[in-house]
This record gives sequence, structure tokens and C-alpha cells, in this order.
Amino acid sequence: MIKKQNTGAGEVSTSRKVDFLKDRDNYEENTEDFQMKETHMSFLFLTAQHVYKMKKPVKYDLADFRTLEARRFNCMEELRLNKRLAEEIYLEVLPLSLTTEGKLDLGGTGKAVDWLVKMKRLDEEQMLDFALKNNSLNEKYLNKAISKLSEFYKSSTAAEENPEKYLKKIKEKIRANQKELLDPDFDLSQEQLEEIFSLQYAYLKKEAAVFKERVLKGKVIEAHGDLKPEHVCLKKEPLIIDCLEFNKDLRILDTAEELSFLAIECELLGNEKLGELFFQIYREITEDEVQDSLINFYKSIQASQRTRFAIWHIKEERYKNDPKWKKRAQNFLDLAQKYAERLH
Repeated sequence: MIKKQNTGAGEVSTSRKVDFLKDRDNYEENTEDFQMKETHMSFLFLTAQHVYKMKKPVKYDLADFRTLEARRFNCMEELRLNKRLAEEIYLEVLPLSLTTEGKLDLGGTGKAVDWLVKMKRLDEEQMLDFALKNNSLNEKYLNKAISKLSEFYKSSTAAEENPEKYLKKIKEKIRANQKELLDPDFDLSQEQLEEIFSLQYAYLKKEAAVFKERVLKGKVIEAHGDLKPEHVCLKKEPLIIDCLEFNKDLRILDTAEELSFLAIECELLGNEKLGELFFQIYREITEDEVQDSLINFYKSIQASQRTRFAIWHIKEERYKNDPKWKKRAQNFLDLAQKYAERLH
């Protein structure tokens, strides 16, 4: 556990919470390799054995963590949802509480001032992204991971989705990407963008019956929602972590779309062939003979969305002069075009 610290009277600021949690001397466990990491939505505090994750009090279009109750709820959702594919890793939700003496106490019984998810720490060298970057892929473990994911898809209950509503949802996804990426501030090729979106709209209209059938066949489920290579742990007993917990609507996906997302992420890391392996295993286990053109469509959609998420960074003060994000966005946009052109 963690020691207590005086905070003074009144509401506890985020900076005080972070200062307390990032001080390795406050941890009564092995902190030999202690680290603090920060994402758009969370602070992570890593000890030798555990990760403590605290959400930021921020608001985005798709997530609002400004209230204590919202952060508590999302911590509970993160625990619940991730136990589906990584039960042994997600341990508990702990309160960061304030004692009557004005001291912070993680897991205490005083007034809760925030909440953290406690997880077992994984070896980063066991993650799929590390394996791809370092040419150290264990194919046996990868096959087991995709098999586990496919079994999860096969056993999942179909989402309560109306076929017409689902079709409109996909169309809105294209429209949202289009509206965002055509912003001249991003300096992306308007011609390239218009070609991509034109091909996506045309396919959606032409194959409307296919999308409706996916819903009726139960292939649209409450999925993982953020299936990146860095979330796939390649072990004897594979783990898939860090699902998207803050917005259920974003987790409602066609299983083929989610697997397409993982495929393009792997392709961006230099391995285009893995997507074929993913769908080979998926088809064998689920007996879902998803057509190649639908996979290409979903890859184009997901690459467009990843372009959008990457390009957002250049509007943030701390990232605007970092060329990495513009380059990353362009790489995703090229993938979106590549797969859109296969829809002819």
C-alpha cells in the first residue's frame, strides 16, 4: 500500500494527487523500476509489480471525467470490461481518500477524492508491438492470442442494434472523419481525402444489405474497442488488455471491423501479412466467412479514423511542433486510400 501525506484543508487538487502518487518513497512495495506515464486521459504510476491508473478530470467530445463520480464509474467499467480478456491482470478499484487529518491514503476508508484502477504490471517486451518492432514475434503465442479473441467474439452476445441504425452509424462515422480531416489547418490533401470518402460512401450504399445482414447474424457486439498491438500480450496464456471503457457506443462494433483495426495497426508497424493470419484463424473458429471487400472497407474506415485521432495532436500546444504526429496521420491516410481503392 501507499503511505499517507498531508494535503491541507479543502479540495485536493490534481497536482497534489499526482505529486503524492509519483513519489516512489510513498510506496510500500518494490519501486526499483518506478515510472510515471501520462496519456490524454490518465496518469499511470508503475511499481515493480503493479500499475496504478488515475483518470484526469478532463472532458472530450466522447468522454467526460470532470466529476468524481464519473471517474469512479469509469474505473469500475474498466475493471469489469477488461476482466473479459485479462481477468488475472485487473485486480481492483481503489479510492484515493482523505483522512480527517488531511492526509492522502490510497485504499483508505476516509472521504474519497479520486479513484484508481490497480493492475498487475506486464513486461513490455511481451507485447505485440514490441515483437513487431524488434522482429521477435512468437507465432505460436500470436496464434493463441487471436484464437482467444476469436473465441470471445464467437461467445459474445449480439448487441441490441437495429440494422438501419447500424447503417446510419457507419455513414456518420465516415461523415465525422470527413468533416474533421477536411479542416485546412491540418494541411492534408483535399484531393486524396475526397477520393477516399467518395469510395467509402459508394461501397456503403452499394452493399447496404451486407451491413444489415452482419447485424442480423449477431456479428455486431460489445467488443474490445481499442485493439492495438500494444494491448496484445504474447504469453503462453495470452492477454488482451486496455479496452475502451468510457463510451459503450464506441465498443459496439462488427467483429470484422475490430479485427481489421488490429490488422492495419500491425501493417503500420511493418507487417501487412498478419491481417491475413488474423482472419484465417477468425474464420476457422467462428465459421464467419466475412468477405474480403468488407474487410477492405473496414480497414479504410479505421485508417481514416486513426488519421483523425493522430492529427488532433498538432492542435495541442505540447505536440504542435512535433512532426511525428503529422507523419503518423499521413501514414494512416495512405492506408485509408490503399484499402478504399480496393473497393472499386
